[in-house]
Amino acid sequence: MLETQPYYFRITVKLLLLIVITSILIFAKDLLVPLTIALFFTFLLLPVSQKLEQWRFPKPLAIVVSLLLAIAIFGCLLYFFYYQVLSFADDWPTLQQKVNDKLDTIFRFVRENFNISKREQKDWINMKIKEQANSGPDIVMNIFSATGTFLASLALIPIYIFFLTYYREKFKQFIVLVFKGENPEQALNVLKKVSMVSQKYLKGIFFDIIILSILSSIGFLLLGIKHAILFAVIAAILNIIPYIGVLIGSILPIIMALITKDEIGYAIGVAGVCVFVQFLDNNFITPYVVGSSVSINPLAATIGLVASALIWGIPGMVLCIPLTGMIKVVCDNVEGLQPYGFLLGEEVDYTQRKNLSDRIMKQFKGVAKPD
Repeated sequence: MLETQPYYFRITVKLLLLIVITSILIFAKDLLVPLTIALFFTFLLLPVSQKLEQWRFPKPLAIVVSLLLAIAIFGCLLYFFYYQVLSFADDWPTLQQKVNDKLDTIFRFVRENFNISKREQKDWINMKIKEQANSGPDIVMNIFSATGTFLASLALIPIYIFFLTYYREKFKQFIVLVFKGENPEQALNVLKKVSMVSQKYLKGIFFDIIILSILSSIGFLLLGIKHAILFAVIAAILNIIPYIGVLIGSILPIIMALITKDEIGYAIGVAGVCVFVQFLDNNFITPYVVGSSVSINPLAATIGLVASALIWGIPGMVLCIPLTGMIKVVCDNVEGLQPYGFLLGEEVDYTQRKNLSDRIMKQFKGVAKPD
């Protein structure tokens, strides 16, 4: 058994296992990313299909109806966003003229303060544009390739959801067979908790996006920012990505304020709206809507964000918090992994911390001692 081996041997085995798992995640990214997304939506849609089955719908039909309902909701949201983008595109010539006016102001400022003529500034900008243009075909090909891969993966997600839901009892039986000699009831209980966490998180994020979109839209409209609803929705959606998404979502409306308004006070006002809405989200909205289902401490969230970005790119950044939350649920409910769940979670009160520490020390007594 591994527990009887020297301490350094156990650490080496765990590190090698981590390397193997990371390699699999990287090389199987095209398979695992859509499958993971499908798994989350399977947990989310499972109560709907189960309710339809209780209403005497055949299982395949119940799953298809729940999928069509989800696609219809997603389609309506996508159409709304598309309509806002079209409105933005109609104003693009006007915005382009305003950008040129702002650039002329910057050129004049540089000429008066740094003695660099407008022609020299434009020549430098054109040179940089030509340097980037040389890699343009490669960028375009990469974009088309990434878009094609994304669309192919997107088409597979409903198929994955259908079969994951259809064979859910088979997966339960598989878990029972795997843990037959140990404790299959505990394994099924952990799976149920993971499902509940995923459902609560996804529903909470959906309502969080709606609330943030409304609050930011009100703030931007009061300031008279053009396309306020579009930028509010973008900022709310980007809020899914921890830390980075909030920053990008705040920068876009600030840039719009700088372009369309003559006074810098509007940009400051937009920044104030973003800070205020984020304050409300962090302290009131997210704790109430999402709850403590994914209670990951900031250090674990940051490390998970960076690691997931390196492994799965942008999809990894979006999925890192719910995945980390699922890992924490598993760790909290598996006796040998409880110390890792404690490390990932938020700070608990003194009594809980003391009781957990006592259990960990009893369980792992002697592990930290050198062999």
